[in-house]
Amino acid sequence: MVKKILSLLLLTLIWTSNANAQEEENQALIQRRAAEMVSQLGDYLNYMADKGKSYKTRQYYRKKALNLFIGKGNSYEIGGRQFPAVSMQTTSVNTKAVRTTPMSTYFNNLINLKYGNVSLTTTEVGKIKVSDLKKVDNDTYMCTCYIEQVFKGYSKDGRPIYADITRKSVMCYITVEQTVTGPEYIVQLGNITATHTERL
Repeated sequence: MVKKILSLLLLTLIWTSNANAQEEENQALIQRRAAEMVSQLGDYLNYMADKGKSYKTRQYYRKKALNLFIGKGNSYEIGGRQFPAVSMQTTSVNTKAVRTTPMSTYFNNLINLKYGNVSLTTTEVGKIKVSDLKKVDNDTYMCTCYIEQVFKGYSKDGRPIYADITRKSVMCYITVEQTVTGPEYIVQLGNITATHTERL
């Protein structure tokens, strides 16, 4: 009888250990996907800002970028609650004000900046820090990615006019969909918050 109880306890421990290992593996996978999505957004932002690309090309990347976000630039719903369209916070070393702009408007503003050219680079994917997952609804989780964004504006003759670096946090929503091959994790981006800006 004692042997049976010990065997059952051992099996329970093994099963629990395997389940925990699987959960940690899933979380690491989701965090990696979130970081990749944020890195992809960084590329799109740089393409939109680059005046060496045609206006049509930059508008193309604007649309691609909006597709990365929950609601695709429109209001969205989670757990029966309605939320406004996602937004981007921007700051400048010239003012202490933090501006919050709907993402679609921010992208238009970025494309139409008055600089001769703009460079906008973001933390490499392997260096993006990602928080632990937090459950917000049935099959919906969230995490936060922490990045640094370097902005450089140039005159028409190529002289640097303005440069800063801003720490930002990007909200990420993860939806779990059950498929015939197992769970599929869909990552969508949310609001982007600016936390600190300094001149370069």
